[in-house]
Amino acid sequence: MRRRPQAATVARVPRPFDLFAACLPGLEPLLAGELSALGLDPRPLRGGVAFTGDTTQVLRAGLWLGTASHVLVRLAEFPCRALGELQRKASLLPWPEWLRPATPLAVRATARSSRVYHTGAIVERVENAIAGALGQPPPRDAADAPAALVHVRFQGDVCTLSLDATATPLHRRGYRLDGAKAPLREDLAHALVRASGFTGDEALLDPFCGAGTIAIEAAGLALGLPPGRLRPPPLEHLAPFDPAAWESVRSEARRPAAGAAPPIAAGDRDAGAIAAARENAARAGVAAAITFHHGAFTTQPWFAAGGAPARGVLVTNPPFGVRIPRAEGLLALHQTLGHRARTLGPGWRFALLAHDVRLARRTGLPLRAAFTTRHGGLSVSALVGSIPAADLGGPPDDDGPGPGP
Repeated sequence: MRRRPQAATVARVPRPFDLFAACLPGLEPLLAGELSALGLDPRPLRGGVAFTGDTTQVLRAGLWLGTASHVLVRLAEFPCRALGELQRKASLLPWPEWLRPATPLAVRATARSSRVYHTGAIVERVENAIAGALGQPPPRDAADAPAALVHVRFQGDVCTLSLDATATPLHRRGYRLDGAKAPLREDLAHALVRASGFTGDEALLDPFCGAGTIAIEAAGLALGLPPGRLRPPPLEHLAPFDPAAWESVRSEARRPAAGAAPPIAAGDRDAGAIAAARENAARAGVAAAITFHHGAFTTQPWFAAGGAPARGVLVTNPPFGVRIPRAEGLLALHQTLGHRARTLGPGWRFALLAHDVRLARRTGLPLRAAFTTRHGGLSVSALVGSIPAADLGGPPDDDGPGPGP
């Protein structure tokens, strides 16, 4: 007697979820520290940090993580060697538990060293599987509506399906509408501030502030403000969103930090950059915590004798003549930056973002690499250390070649 074939069983979403916080390469240790501070158990991997959590912890991670770019929910991982196998296995996932039929859908695919290598065909098969599970094709990704983003990754003959918990990357905070020249990504600025050892109870100076991103991220840390405070809630466009859980997470974030913010100063010689930085700080809700200075960095009041607080960190992204093509005078600028930094006193530390380490060494400051990553197509390093005592026999002053990044 022949056995009747059994119907395929649709999987259920495991709880707690398998989660992955993605970040720029090199930022994994800093991101793991943020997750640990949220009471989670991070497992650093290449390109991000894995952890587990329920819906509330996904909401909390999306709100509080400053160095992450995405929070992904791992839906499934399975061996796969053919497109037909991909559609069959993907169709067994509990898509109705995650996706709303009326929410636009976008599927992105990557494939490396895999027998299934045609990314366009991969996207089509996963879209077919989702349409079958939902009973209708979801709307296409639309520019004017948040979309559910499904990531399909083939590494070898193993397929991983993930769902982005947010509709926009986490580094897009929502306050920077005017980026000024060569803007620094918010997550990278946040990482540079954290790498400096900024504690939130000491001064911070950025003499090349550009759009003000470093100072704004530092002020948010000092005031205990979540980096995602201006974005829509994580999961809001997906079926598991729990409004009550979100309100609880937001209530936790409304608790003010103890004490006043430390002095934070930012300057730039470009008047347009300063105007943009002020507007960005106002949108971020930290304008009152930052003092902006328009002028050459050598005229920054804190560089004057006795003008700086006793303790603090100099955190900056000085121009390095690649993304802003004005390389003349950069050697003199870095020499002068090092000389001026020494006037802050031995109670200060520093963190510089550098593309050319040899150029950064012209500051004469003791450099140690905290992390190396990619930004704007370039390899950049965060160089940190303690500022030694002033050497009045240092190089002569130079106002430098132009606006900071």
